[in-house]
Amino acid sequence: MRDVFFIERDPYAPIRHCYPVSKVLYEGKSEYQEIMVLESPEFGKLLVLDGVVQVDEKYEFMYHEYLAHIPMYAHPNPEDVLIIGGGDGGTLREVLKHESVKRAVLVDIDKEVIEVSKKYFPTMSCSFEDPRAIVVNEDGYRYIQDYEGEFDVIIIDSTDPVGFAHVLTTEDFFKFVYRALKEDGIYAAQTESIHYHLDIVARIQKALKKVFPVVDLYTSVIPIYAGYWWTFSIASKKYPVREPAREVKAETKIYSADMHRHAFLPESFYRRIMEGEYKY
Repeated sequence: MRDVFFIERDPYAPIRHCYPVSKVLYEGKSEYQEIMVLESPEFGKLLVLDGVVQVDEKYEFMYHEYLAHIPMYAHPNPEDVLIIGGGDGGTLREVLKHESVKRAVLVDIDKEVIEVSKKYFPTMSCSFEDPRAIVVNEDGYRYIQDYEGEFDVIIIDSTDPVGFAHVLTTEDFFKFVYRALKEDGIYAAQTESIHYHLDIVARIQKALKKVFPVVDLYTSVIPIYAGYWWTFSIASKKYPVREPAREVKAETKIYSADMHRHAFLPESFYRRIMEGEYKY
């Protein structure tokens, strides 16, 4: 196949990414969404859900390492971890690099995404067989309501926090998260682009501040996501989050103690965002 391209149909971005594609490896539809796996000469394999590229083999570490390691290293001893979403396995892989972890529960409603990832993305899905991993195919919003004081870290690795995933960004959900965390627990989630979704970023931050005493925002440049400058919201019941709480030992491509510190927005810029002073 030559000169073949896949154009995203992302309804929440003002641009469309166009990917060169050499092969369609998988195309199907689960109970919840359309699933495709494409082979790209530039990006490696691409996982596409409902017409939007979720991860690529080449740059996925820039997303998964930031999403997982900043909340994990902000906690001094994370033993019990909950991941909602993350069916590709990348966040689970990074979480399980922490020797302190005794149990990592991954709750993804779509079993088909997990099975497709196991077949086509072995470098991301390599930790599903780890004895510390527990996989649950349920609605994460409902699952979390059954727990109180259960987890040290809760990570939300969902699709865009709009549409059916919107409930994972509400004050009511954050109250469930707060209750499910232990007394010193930490929460983190991907929360869209500073450039294209600033209203969503600010809304989520404000909702978190109504529930948690410590709330902050950190970022990474994700080459395949619309807007590129991607945000992650983090909230803590007790610990400050801008510094690692322990020595960084995990083998990573980009995350480090210095990258942890520099991922957070300067406080003056963060304040401008929260006060509505940063506008385009």
